[in-house]
Amino acid sequence: MNRWQKMIVDLKEKGLTQTQIANAMGCSQNYVSNLENGLCGKRLGYEKGESLTKLWIENCSTLQVA
Repeated sequence: MNRWQKMIVDLKEKGLTQTQIANAMGCSQNYVSNLENGLCGKRLGYEKGESLTKLWIENCSTLQVA
């Protein structure tokens, strides 16, 4: 499991849907599904990666960033 897959799984465990994750990342739900299933994402674009990381920090990180 790659980093992006792990982040998506963590977010879903916190109750977010693929659609909510996609909206935060500025992409389609289908793209999030493909990321989660490892079909893409080895080289995720900077903006999408930053958006996903920020969402993960807000929802999953034990050290909340102010």
